[in-house]
Amino acid sequence: MNTLQKEQRLKELLENNIKNEENGTAIAITGAWGIGKTFFWNNFYKNSTYKEIKDKQNFYYEASRVNYESVFECRKYAYISLFGIENLSDLKNTICTKLTLNPHAKSDIDRFEFIQLLKNTLAQFRDVKVSSYGVSTSARVLESLLFLQVKNSIICFDDFERMSKSLDIKDVMGLANYLKLEKNCQIILILDEEKSEGENRDKYSSYKEKLVDETIILTSVEPLIRENTKGIDEQLVNLMIDFAEKLEIHNFRFFQKVIKLFRYFLSEFSKEVAYSTKEIILTRILQGYLIHDFANFEYGWADCRYYSDNVRKDWSKIKQTKYDALKKISYGFVQDDLWFFEFKKWFEQIDKVDFPKLKELAVSDLISEEQNQYRLHINRLMKQWRDLEVGNNFCHELHYYAIKRIGSENLENIDFYKTLLINFNRKDLATDLKKKVKAWIDISIQTKGRLFTDDIFGFGYKKQNLFHRYIKISILKNPFVGLPKLIDLVEQYLVHNAYNTNTSPLVLERTTKEDWEKLLFEDIKNDIRFADISRLEIIRKMIRQSIKPDLNPKIRQELLEILQEKGRESELIKLNVDYIISRLDN
Repeated sequence: MNTLQKEQRLKELLENNIKNEENGTAIAITGAWGIGKTFFWNNFYKNSTYKEIKDKQNFYYEASRVNYESVFECRKYAYISLFGIENLSDLKNTICTKLTLNPHAKSDIDRFEFIQLLKNTLAQFRDVKVSSYGVSTSARVLESLLFLQVKNSIICFDDFERMSKSLDIKDVMGLANYLKLEKNCQIILILDEEKSEGENRDKYSSYKEKLVDETIILTSVEPLIRENTKGIDEQLVNLMIDFAEKLEIHNFRFFQKVIKLFRYFLSEFSKEVAYSTKEIILTRILQGYLIHDFANFEYGWADCRYYSDNVRKDWSKIKQTKYDALKKISYGFVQDDLWFFEFKKWFEQIDKVDFPKLKELAVSDLISEEQNQYRLHINRLMKQWRDLEVGNNFCHELHYYAIKRIGSENLENIDFYKTLLINFNRKDLATDLKKKVKAWIDISIQTKGRLFTDDIFGFGYKKQNLFHRYIKISILKNPFVGLPKLIDLVEQYLVHNAYNTNTSPLVLERTTKEDWEKLLFEDIKNDIRFADISRLEIIRKMIRQSIKPDLNPKIRQELLEILQEKGRESELIKLNVDYIISRLDN
């Protein structure tokens, strides 16, 4: 039974009781904490009470101008939150107040007459005093007189889980039963039976048999998700609902956080982004909150990649179940990309999210609509493989899209695609894929060097991965390939007091006397970054550098030789050089 069917069932129960029964009824609306029980009831009551009609311009009238065609229109209504109510007397007074203040109620006596009655009663008891035993008899008479007006009403009791310890649940249930049997009221109880604690839980169970006629059980947060995702693509809303159902997450507060963060990230992009990019962002947000809010699922950041059945055979049952569910929702949950690494930073709070990088991703080939379409094709092929539904073109398609994803896809995934092709007896396609991946690796190492390997091995070196081994061997053979230029290292160190602990020492080790001379008398002259930096400042700081201190004697000696050779050009320059040398240690 879906939500609409449950609403219809609730409507039938209430209407039948109001039309045909002499006594009232009691209906419990139950479900997990945060699933939207209060929203369900409020939405139901609003839709059942107010019939919206349109004028000729198709504008909706306000509720106060609506025509009523519901049996609920003849019933007073009060919504009562039990939170903050300390005793039974306060509860009765709250019911009276809420019924009186309801602007749409049709009372058994005219509202004007009731107000006059209330004023006259208050006038009679203007001098009410407090007795030594508490509230005076006069005040109790006033309360009783007000409570006598409570009849033929719909009364909803909510927040049982937050009820004060000083308010006994048996008093609440007893009052509800009295209103139902003696006052012909329709009683709605909203609660999570599992959340009621200790004695209250036992008392509720015993009173439930006497009081509750029907129970509506809510099992889905779908209505709340749909209500709060206006403006978000329908497919993405369905992704959230699928996520909730398959992982059995019935707390809307989880999805409130997801929706809020999703809207925030989208707001950071100045231009419209492709649907597939939005899907990646939503997937990463769902992933992050799942890891941080549901540790009992045993799904962590290291699990956001593909694992074969053989690797997963020793996993716990719950971890296997949740991992399989995530794969069915979206293959994006079991693979990583650059979006993954940035969102991991966000949730672990170990670094700031690089929004400029994310914006570049959103418009780059990496996260372009074309690339995302390739990714979706790969996901489709992997689903076919898992479901034993591979077709005749499976290997050709896998080979084609795997090549298109080189540079965007995780190398562990690419290695797995190669293995699949071999297992399907297409070694020719696997060899071609391997050759193209290695060519991409060679170019990346030449241009980025160790920065490339740092990215690739961000989650560790996997020796079983062919491409990881190839990268490691290539770097060992060419340890200095892709290193930054000396001028860039010096600028970072002087201006920003920063350096790369992996590459900067290697740059200094390889720097010769000729390199220093070229830097001082050629390179910095044409670089605007050094417009306000003197040669003396460069020399003074670099002979005391902390990047690799054991190189300082060598660097000092080479720079002094360069200065002395410069001094031979003229007597004036020699005097200048001598003065600079004398200042180096000051």
